[in-house]
Amino acid sequence: MATSNTAASTIGSRIRRSRRTKKMSQATLAAHVDRSESWMRGIEAGRIKLDKHSVIDRLADVLEVDVAWLLGQPCELTQDTGHHAVPALRAALRRTSLSLSGRAGLRAVTPQPLLADLRDDVDRITRRRQAANLLEVMRQLPDLTEALNTGALLASGTERDVIDGLIIENSHVARTVLNQLGYHDLAWTAVENAATAAARLGDPLMSACSAWDRCGVLLHTDTLDEALTVAEAALTELQDLMTSPTPQVLSLWGALHLRCAVASARLHDGSTAWAYLAEAEAAAARLGKDRNDFQTVFGPTNCGIHATEIAVALDRPDIALKHHTSINLAGLMSKERHTRHRIEVARAQGRLKHDAAAVEQLERAICLAPQYVYNHPTVRDLVDELSRRAQPSAVDAGLGAIERAMRLA
Repeated sequence: MATSNTAASTIGSRIRRSRRTKKMSQATLAAHVDRSESWMRGIEAGRIKLDKHSVIDRLADVLEVDVAWLLGQPCELTQDTGHHAVPALRAALRRTSLSLSGRAGLRAVTPQPLLADLRDDVDRITRRRQAANLLEVMRQLPDLTEALNTGALLASGTERDVIDGLIIENSHVARTVLNQLGYHDLAWTAVENAATAAARLGDPLMSACSAWDRCGVLLHTDTLDEALTVAEAALTELQDLMTSPTPQVLSLWGALHLRCAVASARLHDGSTAWAYLAEAEAAAARLGKDRNDFQTVFGPTNCGIHATEIAVALDRPDIALKHHTSINLAGLMSKERHTRHRIEVARAQGRLKHDAAAVEQLERAICLAPQYVYNHPTVRDLVDELSRRAQPSAVDAGLGAIERAMRLA
């Protein structure tokens, strides 16, 4: 993976390529995003950092390209982190869609599995996903998805309901790792499968869970207004259950508010973002501890982690670091979320030009989950930025080690 300042690897070079394809001048494109021609020249040359979601989203819209492509995803590394399994997973998820729709003529492609074995397999792959082990998850996901497809075709009655629930859980795993690898179109297929299974079950909590997953894809693709619409609709449907909520209801209520908070922050609506966060924090306080209902990892710790992310999105790195220092990460049950938090802290340190601290956070993230870090487009941009500012020092030796590791990954 190229993380150096080679032209082909930068967001600026991809903007330049798309602009030229549309035969648009730098001045014209800059005007579309309320910026100057000199700013656009700096972006394309890599002298100016571009990491504001609202600006990236607007550029993608004007240039008629995917946000994910502008961000450099999917990024296939030298060492495989799961990309090899994507074609098989794509076929398996397509068959899931057909199975859930009751398409006639679809046949089982694996032996009929035992329900207990499917339950164990879904639990196992979920643990590996939350440990941020992309390669192991992607190795197992196509076969498990096909086994669930067979189960859905051959089961009936209550067994079929159980399998629909497992399909929802498995689809969440698929959505998460596919987002991380940059296959957002396929991640959307996974969440649509989950939504279909939830509708068949008629369970409002499963419907809310699938809405939360949909928002996960929409946030990754910077479809922010739609993310807010989906989350708000799900919250409206949960409202009646909040009169006497179970812990599961509180977790989904809080997790959906966190989705809204992140979307609002990326839209640079700070007051609304903090208001959504306050609602999530109130739900977490009622829970009184961290939980992992529906794989949301919701609780007080995750609220603190999201406060850091929100502050970074609002370009307040100072506030982000204040929130970070108040979080106890020792008991966090998701290595994936811990790793993502370290990346956000590194971004905050980078914006303050605390380069040594930024490198330290990246090193900590790599120790937790190296392949997760290497696949993250934000990390590539941050490493490029730090490299441009680098001076000969021990800090830069650490940065050089990260660059070399990313090139070899």
